[in-house]
Amino acid sequence: MRVLITTIGSSGDIHPYIAVGRELLRRGHAVEMLVNPHYEQRVRAEGLGYRPLGTEEQFLRVLHHPDLANQSRSPGLIIRELIGETVRPTFDATLAAIREFRPDVVLRHHISLGSRWVCEREGVPCITGVLAPIFWLNPRDRVVYRSWQWEQPPLWVARLRIRLGRWVMRFMFDRALNRERRALGLPPASDQFKAETLPASRVLGLWSAHFRGPQEGDPASGRICGFAFFDAAAGHKAGHDKLGAFLDDCGSSGESPLVFTLGTSVVHHHAGFYDTAAEVCRRLGRRGLLLTGKAEYAPRRLPPEVQAVPYAPFSLVLQRAAAVVHHGGVGTTGQCLRAGVPTVIVPFANDEFDNARRAKLLGTSVTLHTHRLSIEGLCAAMRRVLESDAIAERAEALGRRIRAEDGAAAAADEVEAVASSQHAPQFIE
Repeated sequence: MRVLITTIGSSGDIHPYIAVGRELLRRGHAVEMLVNPHYEQRVRAEGLGYRPLGTEEQFLRVLHHPDLANQSRSPGLIIRELIGETVRPTFDATLAAIREFRPDVVLRHHISLGSRWVCEREGVPCITGVLAPIFWLNPRDRVVYRSWQWEQPPLWVARLRIRLGRWVMRFMFDRALNRERRALGLPPASDQFKAETLPASRVLGLWSAHFRGPQEGDPASGRICGFAFFDAAAGHKAGHDKLGAFLDDCGSSGESPLVFTLGTSVVHHHAGFYDTAAEVCRRLGRRGLLLTGKAEYAPRRLPPEVQAVPYAPFSLVLQRAAAVVHHGGVGTTGQCLRAGVPTVIVPFANDEFDNARRAKLLGTSVTLHTHRLSIEGLCAAMRRVLESDAIAERAEALGRRIRAEDGAAAAADEVEAVASSQHAPQFIE
């Protein structure tokens, strides 16, 4: 079987698809990934075929844009400069891949716009992967889009949010996308964000059912597979000996560290987060590990009990942490849930507010919004999770259940099932 995978975005958008691709490759299938050149080394290191999409310069421009971590302006930035500018390149590159690689099935991230259009036109089975529950657009799901929104609203409020959200997405998406569709000789369509997210063939929820289980109103073709984990990116292993010694020392002394991370997008807009984290460790008298993304993002002066490294695989550090502070990206949230570790989530933008809400409802996390992010506020939040036996017990129990899952394998099963089907899928417009 030949499988083409297409995805755009930050590492949190890319890594789950590398995980699925690696599982398909392990089963003997031929797999190629259509992805930004920024990730070429990671894709090739796993033995997957690589096809370029866009330019690294364009990707880094979005990644470092100050609006990316602003809850009001980030959605527009992503739609305009990350998604919008890649529609035509994605269409062209997917078409070339279909004609050259001749895949039996295409697995696409739901924000990889243009790829579905090609599959529909060329008659290639297409599966959509969705990384966060908020994007299933279920009117019965009490989603949160902003820091100030009610976390457990009445159902009528939840439905109103979904309707308003769909109206906003139609306003932001449809006109621009229909210009692209007309230029490609395709008929115009409406409500395209929903159409891209919920195709009729198969839509995979790449999160654990323990995080958000099936609900009435989910897409009829939806399958919740579990988190698809990948964090052993090639080229990021420098310094592991020093880090391992630090973690071993923490273990031998019985002092599990506090871990602080902001993922691969928010980390470039941390605004003093790591200085705050280091001071919190000092005031609490705890060891700390700062995952700073870049060496220059680390505080200039660190307390002796705190270490900063640009990167470390979550699978190496999280299970050895006493608690983790992070931004609420769905990939980081899933990694923390799997590790069974209590968390403080500081959401900045987009789906992070909803992911934080779900972790809080599971009883494994405390939410601290950015307007309350200070040394005193973070100290108080850390004390809440560190001193709560209930949070620790729930996190540990949930971690055991999630570690028993294999989201990449479940997703690979679905890809195989669609590819072996005798009938090409029909798509919703």
